[in-house]
Amino acid sequence: DKLSAKKDLMSEAIQTTKAASAGITAIQKLIESARGIAQSAKTSTGDDLTALKTSFDAIRSQIDELASDSSYKGVNLLAGGEVAVDFNEDGTNQLTITGFDCTTGGDLKISAADFAQTNGGADSTKIGAALKELDGALSKIQTNAQTLAANLNVVQTRSDFTDSIISTETDGAAKLTDADMNEEGASLLMLQTRQSLGTSSLSMASQSAQTVLRLFA
Repeated sequence: DKLSAKKDLMSEAIQTTKAASAGITAIQKLIESARGIAQSAKTSTGDDLTALKTSFDAIRSQIDELASDSSYKGVNLLAGGEVAVDFNEDGTNQLTITGFDCTTGGDLKISAADFAQTNGGADSTKIGAALKELDGALSKIQTNAQTLAANLNVVQTRSDFTDSIISTETDGAAKLTDADMNEEGASLLMLQTRQSLGTSSLSMASQSAQTVLRLFA
């Protein structure tokens, strides 16, 4: 059934989008953590500043790992992948969900930490630049998260609608089958009744003939 096949593809698209959404949620939290580290770097010096730099770069690596792991059956919307969904049988109603490069070197544009010291403390200009990049990354990821959520809602709504159509068609087919069975049953009963009446008529005719013969015996 073509509609059932389309429904399966919609389900796959839903799972692909959900995987990307889960990845985005986790990456947002990591960006917030990186932002906290950059804020702390403003007032840190020496070994503390070095430790913060190490933590910041570790978070960058985790962001890239999460983006890479947010795939479903080989399709990764956080690596610039896309998934096309047909909503009707002839494919004239379609939605293409397009992802983006959710990595620090891609669309997020988060540079490695540069918390170099100046006059015994962190370089405020470089910390400010890092914070600006992180704010830009958050804005970028939030915009894409909203787009994915809107697309997910469309696909989910169409999937529910397709379920209703399939159910309606199934019920309609069942009613037609039931009607055919009732009609066949009525026809069979009529045939059996005719056969029974015919048999009874023959029996009655035979008995009448025998009665007449006995009168002349």
